[in-house]
Amino acid sequence: MQVSSYISEARSVLYRDVYTAWLFTRSDLKTIVIPKSFFGILGGLSGSALTTHSNVSGWDIVRRTPLVVLWVWVVLLPFNIDNQRRADAIVEDKINRPWRPLPSKRISPDRAFRFMLFCHIAAVGYSLAVGGLRQSLAGIALGWLYNGLGGADRSCIAKNAVNSLGYVTFSMGAISWFGIIAATVFTTVQIQDLPDMEGDAVRGRRTVPLVMGSVYCRWSIAILVPFWTVAASLFWRTLSLPTVLCAVIGTTVAWRALNKTSMADDKLTFRIWNVWMVSLYSLPLASACR
Repeated sequence: MQVSSYISEARSVLYRDVYTAWLFTRSDLKTIVIPKSFFGILGGLSGSALTTHSNVSGWDIVRRTPLVVLWVWVVLLPFNIDNQRRADAIVEDKINRPWRPLPSKRISPDRAFRFMLFCHIAAVGYSLAVGGLRQSLAGIALGWLYNGLGGADRSCIAKNAVNSLGYVTFSMGAISWFGIIAATVFTTVQIQDLPDMEGDAVRGRRTVPLVMGSVYCRWSIAILVPFWTVAASLFWRTLSLPTVLCAVIGTTVAWRALNKTSMADDKLTFRIWNVWMVSLYSLPLASACR
């Protein structure tokens, strides 16, 4: 009976820890994990234009898809813990995301710090086993810049820059295409700051809508999302169904940025922006299939 009790207790603790880890990344499942997994998978399927190994079969890519998704999540988890464990972040999350582990008191800041260190070690170990070690280490460095040095708080330009670099650390290959993706994120990722303005203001963050005004922020999105849609299509020299879908989704984002301005609307627009980013990721494959 005692052994059974220990097993039951261990299972309960494991479940709680796994659920806590999921809560740390819940907001970014649809904005980072799923889009960046698509980026890697679609890039791999596009062939030698974006990969370092031209002899990888489509089956190899499909077979490794779970490893790709898990890698993105494992690398993201310690970054998110570090981002959420600081006192000002907890104050912000009490307003914007009270269900997160720290504002809901599911975990203490000290235990979150230890959990973060363990997850960093796990991410590096997993990267050694399946690949992506350089990107994992780059993510740690960017996390320190973003969280430890306050890169997310002191300058809206620095915040967007680190965000754009973070997006492309998950995979490397054709430098010019990754440059376009980085520039796209750098000039449009401020869309994520619109629904968080109240919490960011309490925390003292200098985001684009707070520094330059929400009107400027919305117009920058409305202009630059269509611009990068056209630029990406011209880069890959493709006019196909994915290109049309990309244009439709991008136009939707631009229209909503100007015409749907409530907090709930902005949250939905940010989700659609992430779908638009995935549609951009499909263009190399569309070009390869011509």
